[in-house]
Amino acid sequence: MSRNLTIYFFLLLTFLPSGVFAQGGALSDQAKISVLTCDTGNELYSLFGHTAIRIDDPVNQVDVVFNYGAFDFGTPNFYLKFTKGDLQYFITTSTFEDFCQQYIYENRGVYEQVLNLAPPQKQRIFDELVASLSSADKYYTYKFIDRNCTTKVADRINANIDGKLSLDVKGAKDSNRRIIYGYVANHFYENFGINIMFGARTDENFYKIFLPLQLLESVSKTKNGAKPLTDGVRTINKPVATTPSFSFFNSIWSLVCVLLVIVLANRRIISLTFLTVQALLGLFLISAGMYSLHQEVMWNYNILLFNPLFLLVVGFVLRRKTKWAIRSIFVCYVMLGVYFGFLLNKVQLWMFLPIILTNAILLLRLLTQQKSYCPR
Repeated sequence: MSRNLTIYFFLLLTFLPSGVFAQGGALSDQAKISVLTCDTGNELYSLFGHTAIRIDDPVNQVDVVFNYGAFDFGTPNFYLKFTKGDLQYFITTSTFEDFCQQYIYENRGVYEQVLNLAPPQKQRIFDELVASLSSADKYYTYKFIDRNCTTKVADRINANIDGKLSLDVKGAKDSNRRIIYGYVANHFYENFGINIMFGARTDENFYKIFLPLQLLESVSKTKNGAKPLTDGVRTINKPVATTPSFSFFNSIWSLVCVLLVIVLANRRIISLTFLTVQALLGLFLISAGMYSLHQEVMWNYNILLFNPLFLLVVGFVLRRKTKWAIRSIFVCYVMLGVYFGFLLNKVQLWMFLPIILTNAILLLRLLTQQKSYCPR
């Protein structure tokens, strides 16, 4: 037994649960390294699941989980940093038992894949994980697709096995947006918000493992040299089956009802207010694309729907600038048509279609009204 290793882990797990090692130690021949995959949940933070690495060394009485998904709410300007994309996430540790209890409490599945690694490979991974707790590698800038709890684990595995993780996973021929869509299909407004915020980058085809269930499938199909990387999946916590309940207020039908009220009310003030709100949203999307370091929000074509030019339409209509109002409405109509055509082969078309139709009706009404003011 490595006495130093036992002492350091005892200090870690008893007094320093967030994880600080003075140095590493030698793993025993019975040590196992495994990937832990946690099922998706119903809260926004859990919609895509979670990935972690477990080090289990019974000889040295070590059973610890390394988790790349932590961030500090106490960070100065937290929300600005989160929006901009330079919020620092970091690696933490916990006991295996404590890690599992959280997901048992949330009724989420936990699955383990023990990796078939040679002793030197295990030692390298362990040493790298320990070193990262007290070095600059502890922190990383979160990116939704390119750098998260799953990609960090995948990168660690790729760097230490004889081969590369398989990309032959479900959805490998789909766009990243379509893959993400499948995870939030039963959460309409979360899905709606994600598809509003994410721009053209998300429409790129799948090119790397970035979601927990993808990594679980990938590990099962990967070889470490001539051997399978894992011999199978062990279920640590099987969630109690529940029937998803339908929520009218978190469905497209609630949005349709609101839009029907706007259309059927046929009041100019309501129409102009609705267009103004959309224009302000469009300005926010432009600002986010320019300010944020998240590449997913750049080049956001949703500004063709939530069009900042609606502010010109509203201004010209209120100031009775009839000719300019007609011209601006026509430009917005063309942009709306371009947007509709662009979305024809996109998975999110159906959820934006009610707003497209509503905007088309409101703009047509305003155009008709403005033309009636023109002298014949």
